[in-house]
Amino acid sequence: MKRRSEVVRTVVAVTLAIALIGTGAVALPSLAPLEASIEIPPPKGPQLEPDELSAIESIHESAGKLAGPVKETVIEMAKALPSTAATMARATTAVTKPIAEGVEVIPDAARTMRATAYEAIRMRKGIIPLIPSKFTRAEDGVTIPVSLTQYCVQGETRRGRQTRHGIVAADPRIFPLARYVEVFLGDEYLGRYLVDDTGGNVLGATLDIWNPDCKEAARFGRHWGSATLVAREIEQIPNDSLTPSRWDGLAKR
Repeated sequence: MKRRSEVVRTVVAVTLAIALIGTGAVALPSLAPLEASIEIPPPKGPQLEPDELSAIESIHESAGKLAGPVKETVIEMAKALPSTAATMARATTAVTKPIAEGVEVIPDAARTMRATAYEAIRMRKGIIPLIPSKFTRAEDGVTIPVSLTQYCVQGETRRGRQTRHGIVAADPRIFPLARYVEVFLGDEYLGRYLVDDTGGNVLGATLDIWNPDCKEAARFGRHWGSATLVAREIEQIPNDSLTPSRWDGLAKR
């Protein structure tokens, strides 16, 4: 009985399905391709005007014509490259050859680029490499920038004389001993001093002026000034005053 009832239900279900499909109440999905006659609506958005379309076409044509001129330009640059490189090489050789042969290309600048006291001390300690050109000897009559300090040590100088007014300690590589220097602090002339002493930290382009008053010497600190090595033929000409006097703790002679 159970099997008969199942068969009856199956037959009824199939009959109903055929009836629904035949009447059109239910449509099965079609697997056939879309017909070519069906039109797909265009996407929404702004439409280009005819003049804009023609402008785009002209840009395409111009871009297609660029290959020729660009190729010719590259060829011309390649042809000009050897001559340009040769010109640059000649210019470089003209600058580097004198330097390699030891010729001063800019002698004026070389004369003023001497080591400061700070640089000279670092060179002595090996912190930075020693550069002999930074200790070039001062030339007669040439004014060079220097740092100015004061010291008050009592005793003999490097030349075996008593410390006194009118002497300075200097680096003998730049300012030779037993020579005179004219010292300036800005535009103010301080006087003529005899290089009679040296010092452990008196290195590079610096002058340490002797002052008997230690408090004044310490208070003076360090200033930037300039000095001119006096030529031997005029170093015996006396100064305006032979009596030592003070100017902000500096000894004049």
